[in-house]
Amino acid sequence: DVEDEEITGEVSKNLDLSTLYMLQVVSKAIDISLAKELKNLLFGSSLCCFNEEWKIQSFTFNNMPQLKYGIVQKKGGPCGVLAAVQACVLQRLIFADSSRNKDTRCLQPSEVHRTKCLTMAIADILWRAGGNEKAIVALPSGRQQFTPVGKYKADGILETLILHSATRYEDLIVFLQQNIHQFEIGPCGCILLTVSVILSRSINLVRNDFDVLTNRLIGSHGYCTQELVNLLLTGKAVSNVFNNVIELDSGNGNITVLKGITSRSDIGLLSLFEHYDVCQVGCYLKTPKYPIWLVCSESHFSVLFCLEKDLLGDWKTERRFDLYYYDGLANQEEEIRLTVDTTQMCAEDKENDLIPPLEHCIRTKWQGAVIDWNGTEPIL
Repeated sequence: DVEDEEITGEVSKNLDLSTLYMLQVVSKAIDISLAKELKNLLFGSSLCCFNEEWKIQSFTFNNMPQLKYGIVQKKGGPCGVLAAVQACVLQRLIFADSSRNKDTRCLQPSEVHRTKCLTMAIADILWRAGGNEKAIVALPSGRQQFTPVGKYKADGILETLILHSATRYEDLIVFLQQNIHQFEIGPCGCILLTVSVILSRSINLVRNDFDVLTNRLIGSHGYCTQELVNLLLTGKAVSNVFNNVIELDSGNGNITVLKGITSRSDIGLLSLFEHYDVCQVGCYLKTPKYPIWLVCSESHFSVLFCLEKDLLGDWKTERRFDLYYYDGLANQEEEIRLTVDTTQMCAEDKENDLIPPLEHCIRTKWQGAVIDWNGTEPIL
């Protein structure tokens, strides 16, 4: 049994054994009121549940030799969470050490190394959501912690959770190292991360991040909303992808506040919606600290990345460079490498259906660039 505020002091198996590390993690069981609030925030109702696509999804890696860095998505739905975690894994995999010249060997990690990068990526996401002061890791206990009554529909996952709070980054890392199999092998690692990132930020702050209090984090058909993707990437569940805040005069002295991204993000975002003039992605997401972007196209999220850290800081590098593309849902069997040439101009035709959506997304940042698929069949 877990006491309400029990302090667990454990000896870590994976640290240097010469240091007996006392882990300071406070653990308590979930209760029905918190579970209801979580469901309202996620689905808009405490009578909704995670669908099968979410329940079977963890952060399991690809076994194709060229794609060992990639996380595999089993079915549609939670792609926003998977792509965000994939991007943070790549940040750790490619840019964790400071050596300037990268080659594709960093994309063929050992199983131990890629699991370590997953651990660090999850720690980064949760710690950022907790304002760099705290994080909460939600893990299943295997049995119900409360009796579902009233307006609450049980899903077999939320009711079993124990919430583990860390207020030191080192404690968070050690605790995640000990429990990373719950996220990597699962079965419901994707749900655990989603609940953990919400609680790390706190339910009140997440709701205050929204433009509209009745927004939710999971939309129709089990898709991630932009709010959930922004929470994972930036630590705040804001509703928009432009920079900062826009205030609109809605008449009668009423001001409508639309909240965007407040500072330069580690990981970026490119959107097909921008190509169609539906939204505008601000430079905080379009020019992130690392050359890694989520690609939002046709309500699906995938990842685009470059091995050259200088890409976003040196215009000479931006003349001609390679971008790698990974889509965990596409049963991809080989590396997809695109060469982007900004010294030439292609005539962009907005109505042409034969231009791959991915090219449209890339050209929202590098306008008119010529894109070579290097022999791979373009994805239409």
